[in-house]
Amino acid sequence: MDEFNHHMMTLARDSRGLTQAELAAKLGVMQGTLSKYETGFHQPPADFVADLSDALEYPMAFFYEAGRPYGLPPFHYRRRKKLSAKALARIIAEMNIRRLHLSKMLISFDWKTNAFIPEIDPDEYQGRSKSPFTVESAARSVREMWMLPSGPIPNMVELLEANGGIVVPCDFGSDLIDAMSQRIEGLPVLFFVNVNSPADRLRHTLAHELGHMVLHTITVKSDEEMEDEADAFAGAFLLPADEIRPQLRRFDLRQLANLKLYWKVSMAALAVRADRLKLITPYQSKMFWIEMGKLGYRKREPNEPPKEHPSLLRQMISFHMKKLGYTVSEMAKLLHLRAAEFQEMYRGEIVGESGPVGGRPALRIIK
Repeated sequence: MDEFNHHMMTLARDSRGLTQAELAAKLGVMQGTLSKYETGFHQPPADFVADLSDALEYPMAFFYEAGRPYGLPPFHYRRRKKLSAKALARIIAEMNIRRLHLSKMLISFDWKTNAFIPEIDPDEYQGRSKSPFTVESAARSVREMWMLPSGPIPNMVELLEANGGIVVPCDFGSDLIDAMSQRIEGLPVLFFVNVNSPADRLRHTLAHELGHMVLHTITVKSDEEMEDEADAFAGAFLLPADEIRPQLRRFDLRQLANLKLYWKVSMAALAVRADRLKLITPYQSKMFWIEMGKLGYRKREPNEPPKEHPSLLRQMISFHMKKLGYTVSEMAKLLHLRAAEFQEMYRGEIVGESGPVGGRPALRIIK
């Protein structure tokens, strides 16, 4: 058997929401002993790995999986500060486990596309007529690169998956994080999305994460500046200035409700776009948010657009189980899961449900 991977031990512990001290107590060993195994200072004996496997409910092979974990990109830091350290560790662990699953399934699943999600370096960027870099021009360039027609984007999930991304449905169990994205060499760009988000906010969130992947994988700025740029990118990408400007000259809830039906973004996103384009006064903006609060629309607005469903993950699992003949137990073995956890984690994809964003996924935060 291969060498014990202490990184996988940390992932397994974090994914179960346990601290090192809690796991040591569960195993009946000193924390110092556990620490030396988890940091790679010592190699654990086989009987310890067997006990670890039982305690964390992962097959022993899980702990001999090659590779290392990746952390969250820096531009997520401002949002995640509100989460407990244990909850954040669980998110990162589950993201890494999902990434490992995708890397295994992509070995046999021949998914290729000529399109890609670009990376823009502001220092080398030249827009139309060699104009200097702006977030507006970057968003316009991506739309042009992907040959998108005028008007609203019909389906953000399909668009990302058609252009080199994979959307992974997750249940974060919290509204503090709507989505996360990762660009890792050798894999498609990954977008982990919170299935509990309203559909209109999810579209904006995916465009926001696209902004990070386009703007912030080459150039890293302050957290606040990157968040502001990604938000501006999302508005410009979903609501191109030349098209939305004349439609926002009338600014009231009725007009925004009508525009929401057409553009499939929230009234809040439309208001922010109007503000960025300087189509409304600070007083109008203030009164809008007061009215939205009184109506209870700050958390969830009426008239949500239909949910958008990722398909690539479902296609991968369907390919393995229907085309390649993998059984549930064999899929679980491939992904180093127990069969019951595989069925729970990928229940929507296994049964082919068309429920919201892949059925019932498994990423859950425990606070």
